[in-house]
Amino acid sequence: MKALVRFDTKPETLEFREVSKPELDDTHAILKVKAVGICGRDLEHFREELGENKVPFIPGHEYSGTIAELPDHVKDFKVGDRVTAETVDYVCGECEVCDAGNYNLCKKRKNISGGMNGAFTDLVKVPLGYMHKLPDNVSFEEGAMVEPACVSYNATLVNSSPKENELTVIIGVGTVGLLCLQMAKLKGAKVALIGLPDDAIRMKIGEELGADYLIYATDNPVEKVLELTKQNGAPLVIDTVGASSKTIDQALEMVRPGGQITKVGWFMKTTNTTFDTLVRKNIRLQGSFSHTHQMWKECLDLISNGKINVKIMITHVLPLENWREGFELGFKKEGLKVILKPTQE
Repeated sequence: MKALVRFDTKPETLEFREVSKPELDDTHAILKVKAVGICGRDLEHFREELGENKVPFIPGHEYSGTIAELPDHVKDFKVGDRVTAETVDYVCGECEVCDAGNYNLCKKRKNISGGMNGAFTDLVKVPLGYMHKLPDNVSFEEGAMVEPACVSYNATLVNSSPKENELTVIIGVGTVGLLCLQMAKLKGAKVALIGLPDDAIRMKIGEELGADYLIYATDNPVEKVLELTKQNGAPLVIDTVGASSKTIDQALEMVRPGGQITKVGWFMKTTNTTFDTLVRKNIRLQGSFSHTHQMWKECLDLISNGKINVKIMITHVLPLENWREGFELGFKKEGLKVILKPTQE
């Protein structure tokens, strides 16, 4: 079968190659991939050097498909079922966080596409315990959006508490940022989106999804947020931007005393603002990582019931072999979510 393989530690070493089919075992199913999303993390990894222990592997962790093979003992699923699946491949199941149901935080966790083979291919091997059936009215493309929806659900509704008619500021207008917007609107919050000038397509989608204020990062966003809040600052700031320390610096300045900053974006190395600001303003700085089984159920219900709109965020659907075009669309911000589809009989 064909797969998009990261074959070397050097940046930009992805290639469409022939690979062996995954082998079935008692704890996994084999899925025929129908749709897989290009994540911002995939774009960042493409341009980064990886450790020797990470390669070779097949990326892709936002996906859906049909069950192609299943162990005989499984009764809750059948071959042909339409499903999506979580990113986790293994957790210990014995540590304190696993016992508490927060297996997303297990120190021994292994991830699909995080060194383990992912879904940029025809067939992907997934653990039985982390599969979820797609409702009949949820397409495969929408099914590939459940994973980022769960990331946003955890950040906005589990690790944060947006309030009705109060301002929630969301920094970053990628997939997660616009899903956080929708989650905050479920609680009746007023939402300010902060994006860059080249985020025009994404800002327009954000406006259609109900953003109350659109702020461009070149227009002194701290000052704009303070103006909106009569100089008090926002009670909640969600930072979805990766690979930048500037946004957390801004969040510290625009959050109100006693407020909360929730950090979702990865790859932030340092921050230039003194954390004296954190102390002086009595701010809660909250990280948010991944998701759990219950969050997947909740997000599937939200999508199926039309309470959040993931379809509007899918701007391009391409064959898997056109992955380079999809990556370029992401780098140039000429779309939002690009979905790849393996060519299958």
